[in-house]
Amino acid sequence: MAFMKKLFILSLILIVNLYASLSEDKLKVIIIGKVAKYVVWPKENNTKEFHITILQNPFGTLPDTIYKNKQINNKPVVIQYIDTVDTLDNLAKTDILYIPKSEASHLQKILQTLHGKGIFTMSDIKGFAQKHGMLQLYFVSRKIKLKINLDAVKKEHLNIRSTLLRIAKVIKEEK
Repeated sequence: MAFMKKLFILSLILIVNLYASLSEDKLKVIIIGKVAKYVVWPKENNTKEFHITILQNPFGTLPDTIYKNKQINNKPVVIQYIDTVDTLDNLAKTDILYIPKSEASHLQKILQTLHGKGIFTMSDIKGFAQKHGMLQLYFVSRKIKLKINLDAVKKEHLNIRSTLLRIAKVIKEEK
């Protein structure tokens, strides 16, 4: 277990250093897949593919390029794009939903719509983790940082491996 922690931390450090010259968007897209490996979904949610859904796609073709022929948790990655959170019901499955800054004004409605669906939420919206989102990405001195709302994760019957929790800031929900 100590080896896995060191490996994860080392891989994140390498990614941050390796991609320091790349855009923040590219780093965000890469981190989505890295974080996914440390989230545990209930066994009954297993499918043959791993689905990443991006709301109001701010990344252009980056997700398709980065995840082409890639696997997460030994499953081929499927990238899906939606314009509204209501479209989620039309999709076969979503494991992770990325919510961009452009949706900050709709955040409460989006998270209410997702309640009970077992979807892991990620965003770069300021205060996302405090507002019931699961994982917030943010940058400090060009380095990516993570905030995790463990209460929100547990409410959706998901778990996060301790390896990821050790390198993230774990926060409490706003009341």
